[in-house]
Amino acid sequence: MLMGNESRAHVLGVGTVSLKFTSGKIVPLKSVQHVPSINKNLVSASMLCRDGYKVVLESNKCVMLKHGTFVGKGYDCGGLFCLFLHDECNKMDNSVNISDESNLWHSHVCHASFGYLMRLANLNLIPKFNLVKKSKCHICVESKQPRKPHKAAEARSLAPLELVHSDLCEMNGILTKGGKRSFLTFIDDSTHFCYVYLLKTKHEALNYFKNYKAKVENQL
Repeated sequence: MLMGNESRAHVLGVGTVSLKFTSGKIVPLKSVQHVPSINKNLVSASMLCRDGYKVVLESNKCVMLKHGTFVGKGYDCGGLFCLFLHDECNKMDNSVNISDESNLWHSHVCHASFGYLMRLANLNLIPKFNLVKKSKCHICVESKQPRKPHKAAEARSLAPLELVHSDLCEMNGILTKGGKRSFLTFIDDSTHFCYVYLLKTKHEALNYFKNYKAKVENQL
């Protein structure tokens, strides 16, 4: 890990930590790095926001919300916001699951194979590590699991105009040369024939449907 003074700190492991606030709410933190040389447990506000939390800073107080519901709070203490947690959360560095170095480098290089990692180590491109036998990455195992095939759709023997699929969409404010801003589609389930109409306003949809219906009925 690259520190603020441009020095590097060794990451001993990566795991999941659960923050239990004094409010009773529990916030799981994923991909937490265990760095023994850091004497404070740091939580990134930007990472919390990516997980759907809202962090509000006002005066010397920090308030955490999720979907408008209060989660926890903290106060300014020496330039950092100290969260109000239960006492057992102060030992969070011990609750991180220490992973072996092979799994750590496996995640760092986009889940490359362990054989590829050993070749990189032999070329001195990454630090050498001890490969644990039968090492498996749960993410890789889940991603390679085959999905069950979808059931085949039942054949429908419908007559033309008995079932019509339609969609009305705007073109993100982009006008055609004729000043049209929306398009309307009609797809007959029986013939799979598609009609596309350009509309200036969505109010024209009903008239275009009447025209489409009359045109198809005349062709039958």
